[in-house]
Amino acid sequence: MYSVTPKKQNKLTDFACIACFVGGIGIFAVSILNASVPYLTLTAQIVAVLLLTAGIYLYSKFIARTFTYKVQPGGIFDADGRELYDLIVVETVGNRKQCTVCRIALRDIVRAEARPIRATKKNGLSKIEAQEGGRKFSYCVDMVPEKVIALVDADGNAVLLTYDADLWHILSQKTT
Repeated sequence: MYSVTPKKQNKLTDFACIACFVGGIGIFAVSILNASVPYLTLTAQIVAVLLLTAGIYLYSKFIARTFTYKVQPGGIFDADGRELYDLIVVETVGNRKQCTVCRIALRDIVRAEARPIRATKKNGLSKIEAQEGGRKFSYCVDMVPEKVIALVDADGNAVLLTYDADLWHILSQKTT
């Protein structure tokens, strides 16, 4: 059994969240102190509320949540008597609430690749998309991670995980 809770790869999410909060509070304070033009004040307050909402969203989606990736026996045996393994993603919100958000049998993973998340002409990679009938799920700890593990299962779903070298080694061995 292998378990890892990946660390953040960059500080972009933290900076964006702080910028939204500081910008929203600053604009709101300036609009209250300088309320001579009513429509300008209203517009500034709407922008401030939108910035504060974006800050709350970033905090609740990326900063307050952590993911733990586990590869463990699934309790099912194949025809040869070997036990099949599952990839399990557990989400923890605020160090208290834990919930299993993803469970994929390793035998159901059709394609796995470790790659940068951005597709550019320079790296020659295509955009990560789900196949027909599937959905795209991101269980990354960063808003824009530097490197991800992209998995596609038998149902056409695309799953993105924050890159971990040991997890990648296990997944690349089990899926071939």
